[in-house]
Amino acid sequence: MNSLVNALLSLLLIVSVPAAFAVDVKESRDGFSLEQSRKYATATGYRELLGGGEVTSWWSQNISRTMRTAVIPNRLPANIFKRNEDDWAKKLGAVSAETDLGTMTLSDVISDPRAATKAIIILRQGEVVYERYPGLRPADSHLWASVAKPTAALLIEQLIDEGKLRESDTVDMHLPDFAGTALGETRIIELLDMVPGTDTHDSVKTRQNPDSTATRYYLAEFDETYKNGKIETVRDILRGAGRTGPAGEVFEYSSGITQMLVFIAEALTGQTWADAFDDRVWSHVRAEGALQVHLAPDGMAMAHGIVSSRLRDLARYGLLYTPYWPLVANQQVVSDAALARIRKPHYDHDVFIKGDGKRFTAYLGEAPLGNSRQWDAVYADGGMFKGGMFGQGLYVSPDQGIVIAFYSTVNTSPLMRFLRPLANALSRQDIKNVP
Repeated sequence: MNSLVNALLSLLLIVSVPAAFAVDVKESRDGFSLEQSRKYATATGYRELLGGGEVTSWWSQNISRTMRTAVIPNRLPANIFKRNEDDWAKKLGAVSAETDLGTMTLSDVISDPRAATKAIIILRQGEVVYERYPGLRPADSHLWASVAKPTAALLIEQLIDEGKLRESDTVDMHLPDFAGTALGETRIIELLDMVPGTDTHDSVKTRQNPDSTATRYYLAEFDETYKNGKIETVRDILRGAGRTGPAGEVFEYSSGITQMLVFIAEALTGQTWADAFDDRVWSHVRAEGALQVHLAPDGMAMAHGIVSSRLRDLARYGLLYTPYWPLVANQQVVSDAALARIRKPHYDHDVFIKGDGKRFTAYLGEAPLGNSRQWDAVYADGGMFKGGMFGQGLYVSPDQGIVIAFYSTVNTSPLMRFLRPLANALSRQDIKNVP
């Protein structure tokens, strides 16, 4: 990787100003021109997409045109959400937060082109209380990015509930081809909480290193060569991952570790990951549209983040983690036991903050208990957050049936600073008296 590419990658991963890679999403709200689509479709390589901007914005809405895709259909009639915007929308729009763009209200952020907000929806007790689409049409599908990681964990949670898997199991008990490897001796809980002690970390340093495990598995997913014209597979790369220290000591964010959960789910269900997620989850959701699970060249489901759907369907997915799930599903797919495990981090706060916890705390503006089971942050009051690259987000407060979901094309969305203030406002009994 030459010095210019290194500089660009460093800038992308270090700069925290949301405006750095924002695009005017309002210009493409109603779609892209033929010329734009032809131009962008030929420029969707791994490094090009890391640069953000118009190419990334187009790709986020058109991934199935550039990658193999498993389309999981909506198999049930969609539910119709009750709406309660008259009571809530104005008040929520006035909620303020301190962001990298200054102190702003939610309404300010939605309208500010520097925030590049494409769409946001807020549910309370299963009712829509706020919904805006400044840069996307409601029926358009969009990239979830790493917001998708809990989908990989959910199948594992179900297998634990069924007694087919234990948190204490090591990987090689279920994936024999990982026997004798660093990840083979890693326990399931260490994968779920991203504390494997292996060289699989996604960070500024590893993404600058052309030989890092992280760089190699992203290149493999985009069908790009590593060395000597060789295209690798993610599975082979992860089999060669090395140990950097004891497991369970430091939270090190990693999409490769999420993919290990995909391999385990496939081994235990005897199905492709997309088919298993269809049978176990999506077929029970009263979704408006299909869930698109995008695939690596070898057919691997990229559940770590390259998944797409309509925004309302992402909100429906979030509602599955609340007692209001009957509004959007015909059966419970997130068990009470699984939710309890998520809400109580297995590792203490020191493990979180020694690693990538500092970064997520800065994004959110309020320190959580820690990360848990592929969720970036969980709070003492039950709030759960999962973020994704280029400003995607999902926040769930189970007890109140609060779900906040949004799509953007920006390096770091200022909306992340609003999640806790919005959740607090929605939880207040006297909110209607707020001017």
